Amino acid sequence: MSTAITDIIRIVAAIKLDDLKPEQTYTGAGAIAAVLVASLALACLFVVLAVVLSKPRQSHPQAKRAHRGVHHQTSGTRIWHRRIDEVVDRFHAGDISRDQAFAQLASLARAYASGMADDTMETRTLSDLNRTIPTSTGNEKAGFMLLRQTIAALYPPEFADERYNDAARSTSVEQGAEWVSTLVERWRR
Repeated sequence: MSTAITDIIRIVAAIKLDDLKPEQTYTGAGAIAAVLVASLALACLFVVLAVVLSKPRQSHPQAKRAHRGVHHQTSGTRIWHRRIDEVVDRFHAGDISRDQAFAQLASLARAYASGMADDTMETRTLSDLNRTIPTSTGNEKAGFMLLRQTIAALYPPEFADERYNDAARSTSVEQGAEWVSTLVERWRR
C-alpha cells in the first residue's frame, strides 16, 4: 500500500504547472449572466408565491340579512301552506302525476328553506344536503336538519320504483304535503 502512495506522489510531482495555458478564452460570460439573472428572478417569484399562498383564506363576510317585513314570502306560513295545498289539489284533479306532486313538494320545501336560511337550497340534492355540515347553531341548524329529514322522506315516493320500495308505495301525496307543512311550521328564525 505504501508503494501506491509513493507512485501517486511521483506522478503528481512530475506534472509541470509553469507551462499551463488555456487553448482559447471562454466567451460564454453573457450566457452565464443571463442564466444567473433568470434564476434570481424565478427565485424571487417563488418567494412571493410562497408568501401569498401561505396566508389563510379570508372568509367573505356574509351579507347582512335583509329586513323582512310581514309581506316577505317567508314571513308568514299561510302562503306556503296555500302552495302546498295547491299541489295536493292539482294532484287530485289529475293535472299532475304522483311523481310530479312529490317533486313539487320537495321543491317547495327547498324554496322555503332557501328563504329562511339565506342560502340557495333549490338545487341541492339529498346527497348534497347530507354532505353539508351546518355551521350555524340554534334555530337555523335545527331547520336545516328538518329540511334534510323532509327531503329524505320525500325521495322514495318521488324517485323509487313502487314495485320494489315499500316507502314509495305506501306514502301518499297528503302525507308528503304534511311533511312539508311540518317543515314550514317548525323552522324558526
